[in-house]
Amino acid sequence: MSELRPQIKIHHTNLPSPLPSSPSFQFQLTRLTSTLVVWVGAGPPTQLGEEVSIIAGGEKKLASDWSVAMPARGNIPVTATPIFRSGASDIALPMSQRLARKFPSNQIHLSLSLPPSLTSQSGPSLDPYASKVLLAMEKKLGNWLSEVLKEERGQV
Repeated sequence: MSELRPQIKIHHTNLPSPLPSSPSFQFQLTRLTSTLVVWVGAGPPTQLGEEVSIIAGGEKKLASDWSVAMPARGNIPVTATPIFRSGASDIALPMSQRLARKFPSNQIHLSLSLPPSLTSQSGPSLDPYASKVLLAMEKKLGNWLSEVLKEERGQV
């Protein structure tokens, strides 16, 4: 009888601030069989080329905004459900659906720990560039996940 070993791999990286005065981001991927558990946290702003500390800045939460998306199967489109929301915004839900479309052989668990300046719907704490910062972050996240999955398959 063959021994079953867990096939869990953990990867992480940092993304410097995409725009001046915007937060830097930390990405962590826990790779399971056919499942990507992705955590994105925000840190203090950094300058281009400046080292980003994984521990630096702000409170980090696993389930601040958390959703799960299942890839499309046959006639069934990508489906997703929020697991937990700490505020009125639901940024993780559509983002997890887009990631499930991009990585169709994986279930996506996406947890975002972002500051209110990026998640507020309106008000004085809203960053006027929040949508651009989130778009840049999501694009970098998708590219990083693609790179990690290619490395795992030995296609670098």
